[in-house]
Amino acid sequence: MDHVVLPEYQDAGEVFSKAKVYETHNKSGEKVQLDTHSSVPSLFTYFLDGSRRTYKVADFGSTDGKFLPIIAGQIGTAVCQRRNRRLKKHLILQENVIAIPNRVGDEFDAIAVEIPKIRVPKNRSDNISITKVLKYQADKTDKRFEDLAIAKIQVTMLDMEVNLIGKMVDSNKLTTNQMLMIDGSLQFSNVSDKLSIFQHVIGVSKSFNPNISGLLRGSSNKQIGNYLTSLEFGERTPVFKYEAANNPSRNKSIKIGAWYLRIRPKNKVKRPLDGIIKIEKIATTKSQQEDGFETDMVNEISRSILQERNVTCYGSDTRWTNHLYPIYLTEMFLKSSFVSDSFFLNIF
Repeated sequence: MDHVVLPEYQDAGEVFSKAKVYETHNKSGEKVQLDTHSSVPSLFTYFLDGSRRTYKVADFGSTDGKFLPIIAGQIGTAVCQRRNRRLKKHLILQENVIAIPNRVGDEFDAIAVEIPKIRVPKNRSDNISITKVLKYQADKTDKRFEDLAIAKIQVTMLDMEVNLIGKMVDSNKLTTNQMLMIDGSLQFSNVSDKLSIFQHVIGVSKSFNPNISGLLRGSSNKQIGNYLTSLEFGERTPVFKYEAANNPSRNKSIKIGAWYLRIRPKNKVKRPLDGIIKIEKIATTKSQQEDGFETDMVNEISRSILQERNVTCYGSDTRWTNHLYPIYLTEMFLKSSFVSDSFFLNIF
């Protein structure tokens, strides 16, 4: 279990481009109503989720008088494949990690070698251990040190997701009609030289920053959350473009198109933004980077996503209104692969 609270939204620091519309045939920026009863098969065959559990296991007193936390974690990423209307495991990557501050001097390399040697019996034929030692930057900052350590673990998990996507591309698994859906944002770091692997990949966020302003013509002070409440079931926004994530200097060469879609009828939800998801796609070709995405492709992706909303996990998860069922099952599969908290902490 996490011992700190991270920011609520992955896109809290997101800055959209002033070029309001990032699609080819909707330059007026109008909402688009989609067919909610489409019988065309979904474009999606693969579903990816990443997850982590973090634990504060110790504190470290540095030579300059700082008291710094040591954070351990279980991280993993999994892909499930749908075949003949059944969802099964396709790939899974897992690591047990520990993040220590950059205040141990020349001892880090020795620590990184010794810690993985510590093993705790998991069963008669298997052991559990820390497989990777991470170093987080505990320099002067306005952020909590616990947050910095967990952020390092989070980035490592995201790198695992990119690694897994690369494996699928190398084995020719992803095509126009066999796309991959990722649970969460596509704001990965250090992927500017790997854009091609995201050609058939989209990201779906169950939560998003509703306070972004300046996207809508003639209403520079109107926040996106206010605009989204008017979306009807099966209706989407135009595609917006952004080039920067939480850190404006990161991924500045990567252009991402984002749009919002209501996947639940208004009379079936409690809160104004329930049932609205955010969809992202990385521009992987020169034409997409310059002109945006083909409107027909955006509509087809959106119609496919509408087909993924049922059966729901109603009642078993407070986020059920924003869940897409294959992603929900992938998330449950991945989390069930982690060992219990008490067992994991026995390593220490």
